[in-house]
Amino acid sequence: MSLRVMELDDVPTAVRLHRANLPSGFFVELGDRFLARYYRTFLTSPAAVALVAEVDGRPAGFLVGSTDEAVHRRHVMHFSRWDLARAGVTSLLVRPGLTVRFMRTRARRYLRGMRRTGAAAARAEQGRSGALSHIAVDAAVRRGGVGAALVTGFTGIARVHGVEWLHLYTGRGNEAAQRFYRRLGWEPQPVQYDIDGEPWVPFLLRL
Repeated sequence: MSLRVMELDDVPTAVRLHRANLPSGFFVELGDRFLARYYRTFLTSPAAVALVAEVDGRPAGFLVGSTDEAVHRRHVMHFSRWDLARAGVTSLLVRPGLTVRFMRTRARRYLRGMRRTGAAAARAEQGRSGALSHIAVDAAVRRGGVGAALVTGFTGIARVHGVEWLHLYTGRGNEAAQRFYRRLGWEPQPVQYDIDGEPWVPFLLRL
């Protein structure tokens, strides 16, 4: 197994693994085109980290995150927001039910350029903070150390960049993921609820 930086040709693989392993969530409902554009932002942002794990020379997992959330957010808003907006609107136009939910729960927040922060992120802001945004591993190679290697690679990069805190969210019912992060030294925080009312368990890691 080896790790390398994600490239543009890896985006379809990231989309496929995201859909297979992280099937719930608003981004997935917006479709593959939106997901692809979302993952491209991690290839251009100066504060983003995008890694691919290979097993026997074939992509087997990926991780994306940031070493400075504020810088990454500004980059996305400045360079990619219209591209993401076009992809999102195109998807919403053919999904009336999703459009209604978007207008009810997200439209105002997105128009203001805001993002979810939450109590865990607020705590991390006591020092320079980064975020592990998404990680997915092919089911065929799970329990082989791929996920741990991706997370360890990411935390190593974050340390080099002077990051003091990292945070992430897992679904409250995803006990396997919670055990995984605990084993790697991450600390669970009180449950939070997103704008759809879904519960999430934040995790913090002090570097």
